[in-house]
Amino acid sequence: MIQQSAKDFFAYIKNPNPFIREDKNTLFYNQLFPLVLISLVFALFAVTFIQVLENLHWIKPLPAFKLLDIKEKKVALFFSITILAPLLEESIFRYQLKNWYVAFLAWAVLFSFLFYKLVPHQSLITAAIFITICSIPFYFKTNKSIRFEFIKSTFKYHFYLTAVVFGLVHVTNYTQPFQYGWSIVLLVLPQLFIGFIIGYVRMRFGLKNAIIFHAAYNFIPALSLLAGYGNS
Repeated sequence: MIQQSAKDFFAYIKNPNPFIREDKNTLFYNQLFPLVLISLVFALFAVTFIQVLENLHWIKPLPAFKLLDIKEKKVALFFSITILAPLLEESIFRYQLKNWYVAFLAWAVLFSFLFYKLVPHQSLITAAIFITICSIPFYFKTNKSIRFEFIKSTFKYHFYLTAVVFGLVHVTNYTQPFQYGWSIVLLVLPQLFIGFIIGYVRMRFGLKNAIIFHAAYNFIPALSLLAGYGNS
């Protein structure tokens, strides 16, 4: 089952299909444990790899995980990680994978924000970028064949970029991450990988099951935090 789940996953991310037909819940539940296990094994490998690089002094010691400093609110933290985070993050990152208009709205917000950060005090240009990107789906609205071809040809990059942004956002889980340069990316390797897996689950099994998978994956680290692992 694990081998088949891995095979199906890698086959999909090799060429993401925006029009894939959703499978039944029973098939998802058969793949839930194998996919979570694959994700956890990758996370363990990533953490071990980072520790080896630190021990060899190839990278400087990376920052602490912010959530490990919260000792008095572990129960609330547990429910935030296993319930609130999956609901919120999947609504933001995965819902739009199958919603044409929300996808462009998301990218309009992202690229406008990045432009304004790189070129501050250019509000008019920022607004123009936002409006232009938001207008794209309306341009294709009257011609379904052109819209179909556009989605088909660009979805792969949309899918990949969504997973990458999802992973990189998690650098904010660490203390002053940007002072560590490129090596901070190593800390979010598990989230980058899980971004692709949850994207696959969302497309093949639906948003509800993507939330369930995300919660199941978060359960083990959340449980370790609740038990007090990692605290000094």
